[in-house]
Amino acid sequence: MPSPAKGLTQPERLEISGRKLLEAAVALIGEKGWEATSAAEIGRRAGYSRAMVHARYGNKDAILQTLFATEYEKKLSPDPDPDSTGLAQALAHLDRISLLYAEDREVLRAIFVLTFEAAKATSQAHPYIQMWLRRAAHTVESGLRTGIDDGSVRADIDIEHTVNDFGATVLGIGYQWVMQAFPYDMADELVHVRARFIREYGSAAD
Repeated sequence: MPSPAKGLTQPERLEISGRKLLEAAVALIGEKGWEATSAAEIGRRAGYSRAMVHARYGNKDAILQTLFATEYEKKLSPDPDPDSTGLAQALAHLDRISLLYAEDREVLRAIFVLTFEAAKATSQAHPYIQMWLRRAAHTVESGLRTGIDDGSVRADIDIEHTVNDFGATVLGIGYQWVMQAFPYDMADELVHVRARFIREYGSAAD
C-alpha cells in the first residue's frame, strides 16, 4: 500500500505532522494533563516515533507555545468586532467557549485542564495562562466600557466586579464540566449564564 504522504511536498508533510502532533497533545492533555505527558507519548499517539516531537518542534515546550497560539489565542480570544455593541464584545469570549463546546469538545477540555493545572506556580503553563487570563479580562473590561458609551451596558455597573464575575463564572463552569462530579449540562449552563450577564449588566434599551 502506498504511503499516504507519497507525492506531498515537504511543507505539506510538515503541516500534516505538526497538526497530528498538536492533536495528540490535545488528547493527552485532556486525559492526564500537560506535565504528566511526555514528548515521546505525543509522538507515539500521533503515529510517529517517540523522537518526532524533538525533530519537528525542537522540544516539548514548543508544542505548548504553539497550542497557546492556535487554540487559546485564535479560538478563544477573538479580536473585537468593531461593528458590534460593547456588550457583545464583552460576551465574545463566552460565545467562543459555547462554539468550541459545540464543535470541538476535546480541545475545550484540554484548554480547561491546562488552565487548572497551571494554578501551580511551578507549572510550565503558568505564565501562559496568567497572560491569557489578563488578556481575557482586558477584553471584557474594554467591551464593558465601550458598552457604557454606546448604551448597551448599564452605566451604573461596577466594572471591576463585573469583569471578575465574568471570569469566575466561566472558570467555574469549566471546572464543573471537567470534573463531572454530577450530571452537568454545559451547553444549557452557558446559555443560562449568558442570559444572566445580559439581564444584570445590559441596559434595558439594548
